[in-house]
Amino acid sequence: MKTLKRNCLIVGARGFGREMLTYIEDDNPIFEIKGFLDDDPSILNSYKGRPRVIASPFDYVPLEGEIFIAAIGNPRARLEYTKKLREEYHVDFGTIVHPRAKVSKYANLRDGSIIGPNVGISVDVSIGDFTHIQEYTVIGHDAKIGEWCQINSHCTISGGATIGNFVTIHPNCVITSNAVIGDGVIVAPGSVVIGKIPPNITVLGNPARRFNYK
Repeated sequence: MKTLKRNCLIVGARGFGREMLTYIEDDNPIFEIKGFLDDDPSILNSYKGRPRVIASPFDYVPLEGEIFIAAIGNPRARLEYTKKLREEYHVDFGTIVHPRAKVSKYANLRDGSIIGPNVGISVDVSIGDFTHIQEYTVIGHDAKIGEWCQINSHCTISGGATIGNFVTIHPNCVITSNAVIGDGVIVAPGSVVIGKIPPNITVLGNPARRFNYK
């Protein structure tokens, strides 16, 4: 029997949005890409052979049966650019797991999650709504990751770690076993997090400590 595909729109046509297009094209039999939603209608003009930007996500009126992918790297912008679609139209946001990711059947992924290629997710891991996990990141057993997070490439999140909401972890970080990261934290590249990090600060280093750009 032929699989009936759903029209899919990617919210965000910048770098991450273009990456998401390739994720879906690699191996996703249930989505047919209809186009992008972005507030810059010309953003893809120099990229040939791609679906076009149809409208701004703030203006688009969804059609019945359409599904959406939130492909915006910054968690706060991801929240804002999907707000009208979520709250006014209550549309479906797809969860994407790249075919080269290895995700335990006992892991729990929520709506809008994106799992990139070569990601490893162990048993009893919990990942919240609209959280993105990028390439070659490994997440150990029983780790808990909140909503609207961005976990970038080549990170290790050890077993039992807890990560709050709206957290950004930049590439090549290590979150040690049972570490706790509060809401809104930014972990700078290459950092090693040990113990408990309070909310809404940036940390850097090994071990990671509060960092002030000034």
